[in-house]
Amino acid sequence: MLTKSRPLIRNVLKNLGSLRYLSCTSHIGSSVPLGIDTTLENNTVTETNRLSKTLTKFWDKVSIKNDLINNNILIQLDGRTINTPLGNKLAVDSSRKMLAYLLMNEWKNLPSLSIRQYSLPLTSLVSRCIDLEKLHLEGDADAIEKYNGNLEKMISDTLRYLDTDTLLIFSPRKEFEGKLREEQDKLYLPIIEQIERFLSKLSKKSIKLNVLDSDLHGLRGNQQDKDTREAAANYLRSLSYWDLAIFEKVVLTTKSFICGILVILNKTNGSSELGISHTTEDIIRYSTLETIFQTERWGEVEDTHDVNKRDIFRNITAASIVAFKE
Repeated sequence: MLTKSRPLIRNVLKNLGSLRYLSCTSHIGSSVPLGIDTTLENNTVTETNRLSKTLTKFWDKVSIKNDLINNNILIQLDGRTINTPLGNKLAVDSSRKMLAYLLMNEWKNLPSLSIRQYSLPLTSLVSRCIDLEKLHLEGDADAIEKYNGNLEKMISDTLRYLDTDTLLIFSPRKEFEGKLREEQDKLYLPIIEQIERFLSKLSKKSIKLNVLDSDLHGLRGNQQDKDTREAAANYLRSLSYWDLAIFEKVVLTTKSFICGILVILNKTNGSSELGISHTTEDIIRYSTLETIFQTERWGEVEDTHDVNKRDIFRNITAASIVAFKE
C-alpha cells in the first residue's frame, strides 16, 4: 500500500508546502471561527475558536497521540487535544496517519504573529467534517440547522451549481482567437462524457448534461433536467458526512459540481471510477481556465486575481488531502 501511494504522497507533500506558504501569506478578510459558518453564534472555549479570535500562537509543542480505545489519532497542543469549533476532539481514524501528521505539521509551522483565518485550511475542513458527523449522530435538529448542516439543504444548495457549472459553460469561439474555446473543448468535453456515464449508473435513464454554448445559446441561463438532478442528488445522498463536507468545499470554491465529483472519486490512490484520474492540479486548471487566459493576456489585478488564485489552490489542495484514503 505504501509503495503504491508514494507518488501521490510526494505530490500531496509538495502541494502542502505551497499550501502552507499561501495560507500564511494570505491577507483575506477578518477573523472568524475556523471551520464553522459565520452565522452560528459560538462561544465554545476551544483551541480553534481561541486562535481565530486572538490570531496569535499560545502553545509551544504540537504532537499526535494514538487513542487505542477509540482507534483514532489525536492532534495535541502542549499535551492537550485540540477541539473543533463545536468542542469535539480534533481526531482522525488510526488508518489515516498521513492526514494526522499533516494536521500536526500545519499547526507546527504557523507563524507566531499575524495568523489569518485561512492559515489552517486542513484543520478548518477536518473540523467541519467532524462537527457535521457528530451533530447528525447526536440528532440535535436545532444545532444542525444553526451549523448549516441540514443534509437536504446542503444537497439542494450544491445542486444549484450543476445548472451553471464552470465546466458546462463554453465561451464564444471568437474570444482569444479561438484558443480558449479550443482548450475548453479539449478538456471539458471528455469530462462531461465521463460524468454522464457515471450519473447514468445512478439513474434508470441515460443522463445527458445540458451545456451552455455561448455561440448557440447567447446569454440565457442553463438548467439540468429532472432525471439529471435526481441522479446527482442520489450521488450526494450516498456520500459519508466527511465526503459531503469535502464536496461542499470544492463546489463552493470552484463553482463546479463536476469538480466536486472529480475530487471525491480521486480519493483512493489517485484512482477514479470514471476510468481516468484527474490530479489536483488538473482540477484547479479546469475551474480557472478562463481566468488563466485572461491573466495571461491582460495580467493579474492585484488583490483580486492573485487572492482568488491562492484561495482556490488552498481549498482544493486541502480538500484533496482530506479526501485521500491511505
